[in-house]
Amino acid sequence: MGSRILVVGAGAVGGYFGARMASAGHDVTFLVRERRLQQLRAEDLCLISSIGNVTITPRMVTTGEIDDPYDIILLSVKAYSLTAAMDDFAPAVGPQTRIVPLLNGMQHLDILEERFGPAAVMGGTCFVVSRLDAQGHIVQTGSLPRLSVGERDGSDTPAARSIAETLSGSGFETVCSTHILQDMWDKWVLLAALGSICCLMRGTVGDVASQPAGQAFAQAVIHECALTTAAAGYPLRDAALQGTVSLLTKTDSTLTSSMFRDLLQGSPVEAQQIIGDLVRRARIHQIPTPLAH
Repeated sequence: MGSRILVVGAGAVGGYFGARMASAGHDVTFLVRERRLQQLRAEDLCLISSIGNVTITPRMVTTGEIDDPYDIILLSVKAYSLTAAMDDFAPAVGPQTRIVPLLNGMQHLDILEERFGPAAVMGGTCFVVSRLDAQGHIVQTGSLPRLSVGERDGSDTPAARSIAETLSGSGFETVCSTHILQDMWDKWVLLAALGSICCLMRGTVGDVASQPAGQAFAQAVIHECALTTAAAGYPLRDAALQGTVSLLTKTDSTLTSSMFRDLLQGSPVEAQQIIGDLVRRARIHQIPTPLAH
């Protein structure tokens, strides 16, 4: 019998990966709020994707309807919704359940471990450019999405390989990583720098980079973030640093952060989890952060 997967959230991220896995034949159930439940009952779960469109009729549960543990919980909520989400999916966590969080930053690992124990919590991260449109369809653009999962201590275990194999499907790459915490720190620096640049300057990467001293400003923000992660014991790998600098200094780039888009729409933002927690860690190591602060 295949592993039972509970995807917490059927939004732009969880909905994308969950729909791809369900299309590949995996046993996937989505834990959703009542509003999303009604929307998906009416419209089905539709992916509009540069890699190929998919429509599925998802298997769904709501809070209070979980009766048995699941093997894998793929957690894809916003960081500020973590506490409420943990209460919702707690009945799905059994002695053998493994939780794969795709949240931004690192703070959520400590919170999940405190609630469910260290053995239950794996490392995880993803790269996907996706959004919900007005009809609730998931629109994915850009390059092939990637999902990475691994043991937090870096060990190469049969369980980790099995989970990576289960969390797979056409339409994205799955990586079983033996350096998943480094992967997560690398992404955190990118997101913190991108969010700081866009929110402070109120523009796209290209808007900032095309201004006098704009590229120097972007590089200074990246430098603050990179110094912090190095002090915490996870220095950015050369390829990650060069890729971040290249991405965030392009003068013709239309890239913005989801934090900036949420800010413009008046929606809740992950400022504390992405930027605030990084600044807190910088203070612990006495790293000055005049720009990100």
